[in-house]
Amino acid sequence: MKRVICMSVMMVVMMMTGGLFAQNEEDLNHLLPQINADSVLRTVNDLENFGSRFALRAGGNLEVAEYIVQRLENYGITAVVDSFYNESNNWLVGDYAQWFYNVRGILASESPKDDSIVIVGAHLDAISYDSNYVLLEQAPGADDNASGVAVMMELARICHENGLRFKRDIHFMAYDGEELGLLGSYNDAWKRVESGDKIAVMLNNDMVSYQPDDDWKLTLHWYDNALDIVSRAAEICSQYSNIEPVVPTEEENGNSHYSDSYAYYQFGFRAVFAIEYTFSTSYHTYHDVSDSNNYDFLADVARYNMAMLAAYGELDNTVGVTEHTLTAMAHVYPNPVIDKACLLYQLQENSPVEITIVDLLGRTMIQQTLSIQTAGTHLMELDLSQLPAGVYLCRISTDKGSETLKIARK
Repeated sequence: MKRVICMSVMMVVMMMTGGLFAQNEEDLNHLLPQINADSVLRTVNDLENFGSRFALRAGGNLEVAEYIVQRLENYGITAVVDSFYNESNNWLVGDYAQWFYNVRGILASESPKDDSIVIVGAHLDAISYDSNYVLLEQAPGADDNASGVAVMMELARICHENGLRFKRDIHFMAYDGEELGLLGSYNDAWKRVESGDKIAVMLNNDMVSYQPDDDWKLTLHWYDNALDIVSRAAEICSQYSNIEPVVPTEEENGNSHYSDSYAYYQFGFRAVFAIEYTFSTSYHTYHDVSDSNNYDFLADVARYNMAMLAAYGELDNTVGVTEHTLTAMAHVYPNPVIDKACLLYQLQENSPVEITIVDLLGRTMIQQTLSIQTAGTHLMELDLSQLPAGVYLCRISTDKGSETLKIARK
């Protein structure tokens, strides 16, 4: 009976796919070294020099937004200030009525694969208060979150200087009012719902430059509609940077609610949120200045983001980077699984294959290494009968990369 089920799955999937589809991962070895500490430090210094980026100060953050627009336009990105008005109440500031200023920059695809968008986002505002929660005039916000904006700007620079184009539109977003309740990201996410936008992934960077230790780590907060993305993000971070990615447990993942990616998740969009593992001691104080941070680490965070951008934006082959092929298609049936399931995958070329089942804590539950597999379709049985009920990630690894599927066991 199992043989009949597996064969029927193969036939259905082959009819659905109509053949082999190649998924490409680009060789970034010549791009990533161009990302450097001095470049990201420049952006942090420029934003710090505003003195304060508190969203409710006189005039708001219009001049900050205009600076970001100008920088993006210098890198060939079409950019605008997307202003919005908000009246509300905040526990720290009380009642307020203010204009806020998001920035949206667009690098349009010249040969779009589909109508999905990749967003690289970070909040542009900052806040500072004393131990009694009295607001302070200075809010330099070097780590929180000039660092995230610096990552975004560095990616724009690398794209411009190398003439990069992607198979998906890339949106560079800087959000105002994050410190008052994710105002800018909620505003943008809602607009995207209204316009019917499709988002492949939102890459959020918030506080990514405070790292005093030699043991570099980056926390990757996740959302339950994007478990495959955080798994791939961890792999990419390990492969393309010197940073050890840390995927928190469910109990440790609560901070995923407190940055802009959460607003997109609330509207059903998929995202991953990067933040420094060693948390800044200058958080929300006037001590959050550029001298407190590690810019070699920040540059490496930008390298992780550049690799994610290449993977999810699908860097166009015409830019002259080397194409690597992965599995062309992968499918698990049935899903949810009771005890056993069929794993169907296709290889674009001959390769050794390793099948790994991990839980959401990243612990390896099952691992099987296969010899060289020929290009084409392969079918194997997964026995999950010894695993507790829950959600797992199935990773199919080749010598060119990997694919990750989510599996639920009843």
